[in-house]
Amino acid sequence: MPISNNNYYCDQQFSALQLAKNTIENTEFEACTFTECDFSQAQFKTCRFIECSFKNCNLSSLKWDYSSLESVSFSHCKLNSVQWGDADWGALSIHAPVSFNSCELSNSSFFDLTLNSLKLIHCFAKNVDFRHANLKQSTFTGSNFRDSEFFQTNLTKCDFVGATEFNIDLNNNILAGAKFERFEALNLLTSLDIELCN
Repeated sequence: MPISNNNYYCDQQFSALQLAKNTIENTEFEACTFTECDFSQAQFKTCRFIECSFKNCNLSSLKWDYSSLESVSFSHCKLNSVQWGDADWGALSIHAPVSFNSCELSNSSFFDLTLNSLKLIHCFAKNVDFRHANLKQSTFTGSNFRDSEFFQTNLTKCDFVGATEFNIDLNNNILAGAKFERFEALNLLTSLDIELCN
């Protein structure tokens, strides 16, 4: 099924759409599923997604352009180089309205966003900007955070069990009640300028 602008879709299955570099405007999707679609370098302009799921899709360099997301899940998707601050998150969300499972999110930005209880599970998140974000009670299990930036980030009660290659400065982030595996938790000590001995 093709997608047209200024439309409303409910409980639709979209499969193998090729919409790279296309612009979709003022369109609402509710309880829709997108499977193996290519939205790379596309633009969703003032669209709305409610209880939708994206599976095995390419959304790299996608622009959200004030589109809103409510209970949207991404599984095995490419989401590299996405500026999540461009979406319209609204003011009423208590918990993060998006979740990621086994996705690629490298070179993306969550700068200064409030996304409590975010689920970012078994993802590859290289060089992602989490600075100044409020991510308390989020789940980051099994994800790789190589070269990602955490600065003045609220990580209260976050679950990093199984997460790898994170570099989180204990002096410049909030980590009260956060969970780490013992071995990986040694990464946290690199910010303290101390020497570890056998």
